[in-house]
Amino acid sequence: MTDALLKKNILRTIAYFHLFKIPLTAREVRKNLFCPAKAWTFTEIRQALAQMTGRELRSQEGFYFFKDSANQLELRKTRYLISDEKIKQSRKYLKILSFVPFVRAIFICNTLSVLNANNESDIDVAIVTAGNRIWTTRFFSVILMKILKKRPTLENTKNKICLSFFVTEDALNLEKLAYAEDIHFIYWLKQFMPIYDPKNITGYFLEANHWSDKFLPNYINMGTCANWRVKNDSNFKLKLETFLNSDFGNSIELSLKKLQLKILPERLKRISTEQNTNVVLNDKVLKFHVRDKRVYYRDKWKTLCKNFK
Repeated sequence: MTDALLKKNILRTIAYFHLFKIPLTAREVRKNLFCPAKAWTFTEIRQALAQMTGRELRSQEGFYFFKDSANQLELRKTRYLISDEKIKQSRKYLKILSFVPFVRAIFICNTLSVLNANNESDIDVAIVTAGNRIWTTRFFSVILMKILKKRPTLENTKNKICLSFFVTEDALNLEKLAYAEDIHFIYWLKQFMPIYDPKNITGYFLEANHWSDKFLPNYINMGTCANWRVKNDSNFKLKLETFLNSDFGNSIELSLKKLQLKILPERLKRISTEQNTNVVLNDKVLKFHVRDKRVYYRDKWKTLCKNFK
């Protein structure tokens, strides 16, 4: 007989991924089990999934999803191939970004980090910068992508580089950005895919956000495929940073901050003053998620979960 608590945890977990049409393997269910009531073993989870198959769930080729879900497995396969190609095509641009002064790490995030991008998706990246140089880093990152015509527009986002999140290396704990029951934010954090990380910022990032482990205690970061990573051993970058770390560099940081705040759309500046964390504009975090859908996904997920007893 399936443990009622385990069954509910499994259904709540699959419900979240159902929102994105992502079926899960048994190991993925265990890894992503959200707020488990106890430390169930993989064997117990696999047995529960087998008992739930044909009732609440369907199983196909080792993947589990809701019975009323159609074509999820084929969609996941298709999106994996699309995501693989997008990452490979974006590597040369992400490598260029790695040359920007004070870039300490580059992560792919959102749908692409879980290999669930559709054909029109852009490349969402999160960039970790040196302390006190976040505005300088963003300025040169944006300028470079603008010159290369890789900035997303309202008319075209396909394969563009979306520079929507920057954080300094001394402010990696992002707990204050989370809402109540912010399930989407929790998974978003855990799913960061390191593409450029010469100083193992990933380890510091995971440690700084250890608070999220209580929601996903089984989650293990599997690293990134070597073929997707980029390396940069530029001496020029080091020399440029040395120059920009002077008092003159402090003046540049302040000037570039003022310039960017001046030319930012008024809508962004207005949202940044509201009682939410969709848009954040300060010297530690720059977050430009104007269409932040965390509340939407949380509420959709909670509605699905009401049916689980």
